[in-house]
Amino acid sequence: MIFIITLTVVMLERFFHWHHLRHWQWFSSYERWLSLRMKALPAALILIAVVVPPLLIISLLQHFLAGWWWGGLNFIFSVVVMLYCLGPDNLWAQAYRCINELSKHESAAMDHAQVAFSFSAKNQPQAFHQAFVRAIFLASHQRIFAVLFWFVLLGPAGAVLYRIIESMGTEAMTGAKLANQVKALLDWLPIRLEIFLFALGGHFTAVWARCKRNFLNGGLQKNDLLLSQGGVAALHILKDESLPEGGIAEKEALALIDRALIIGLVILALVVLLN
Repeated sequence: MIFIITLTVVMLERFFHWHHLRHWQWFSSYERWLSLRMKALPAALILIAVVVPPLLIISLLQHFLAGWWWGGLNFIFSVVVMLYCLGPDNLWAQAYRCINELSKHESAAMDHAQVAFSFSAKNQPQAFHQAFVRAIFLASHQRIFAVLFWFVLLGPAGAVLYRIIESMGTEAMTGAKLANQVKALLDWLPIRLEIFLFALGGHFTAVWARCKRNFLNGGLQKNDLLLSQGGVAALHILKDESLPEGGIAEKEALALIDRALIIGLVILALVVLLN
């Protein structure tokens, strides 16, 4: 069931746009309301109080639906929860829209890409493309791979946990710093798995040469750097080599992400079959 749900979600996310249905404003309002009433308490207690109720609701719903329609309702519920936890924006649709704007040489194209993928770069083509490609790899993890990883490990509650913690880290609230620390812990293993998938889908020796020093010993603060380095190395772009411009490097990064997802699904299918 886990493989079928994951495959369904990946296909739906890859070829359809659901971002307009993902509204997390309710969670921001809920977090703000609860944090203001608990502001005198330690940040850890606030984080627990914010996170536990949604996870408890998801777990109870999953348990209640498990016996209905031979698992059919549980399947639909899991797919819906997963689709809701991805993103919130569709990686491919947003990236290709930015690439098309860049190819048309629109004056605001660089600004649009930086806002969409939350990065900043000098107003110089090579510096911009290097930052954009790295931002695509980071977005692939935050929007897709990490949510899939925690779903496979913990079910729908795992996907909700990751998205909630990630959302808390972006809010200027009392528990934001702690939430980012927890997110770094949640990111450590799936980021390294994603790098491994990039290596299988790209240039394995280049990735190993670039990442071997910090792959297991790198601290939590090096998660994002390690992932971006691994992604660029998988494209077989040397450390001091310029990236192809005109959207070429960005399209290669997206193609690498597609291959990594396919390889990951194959590995998951094998694990399920062997068990």
